[in-house]
Amino acid sequence: MTLEEIITARRSVRSYTDEPVGEEAILKLLDMARWAPYASESWRFVVVRSQQGRSALASAARQDFVATAPVIIVVGADTDAFATHHSVWHRWDAYKFRGLFYIQETAAAIENLMLAAVEMGLGTCWIGSFNEGEVSKIVEFPASIRPVAMITIGHPAGGQRRVDHAPLEKIVSWEKYASADE
Repeated sequence: MTLEEIITARRSVRSYTDEPVGEEAILKLLDMARWAPYASESWRFVVVRSQQGRSALASAARQDFVATAPVIIVVGADTDAFATHHSVWHRWDAYKFRGLFYIQETAAAIENLMLAAVEMGLGTCWIGSFNEGEVSKIVEFPASIRPVAMITIGHPAGGQRRVDHAPLEKIVSWEKYASADE
């Protein structure tokens, strides 16, 4: 598959077969995730395969289908990583107020993982709506690690539909922002 084919084939999969996802495949996905661009490598991954863990995470997300995925990867971001990684960085004072580096780089890692899954014939779904406190407790994240997303992973059961996206002229401006409605 070409990169374009992989990107346009990615879907949010919410129905999985019972076929397990092997440890080697999981490690390959995580290896691809870590090649994302970063400022401090703040991403942290917890792989949850037990039925008890998956059910608890589904409850924290209030989305029953989450428990049906054979694997859930909880992706956290170490909110202290940038300050620690760049404690002597001369621009730290200029950038620390944004507080977005750990979210940006973690999101990039998640996208790498999801695109690698497409190439491997696996389906994923980015779960962004959940109770952070519950998820942190389930996977035992320390206070400095914030759960950013849960990624369900498995073999798609089928029935995923292509979702239309806005045409470029509705979302792209040149030089300065201009509303597509104008």
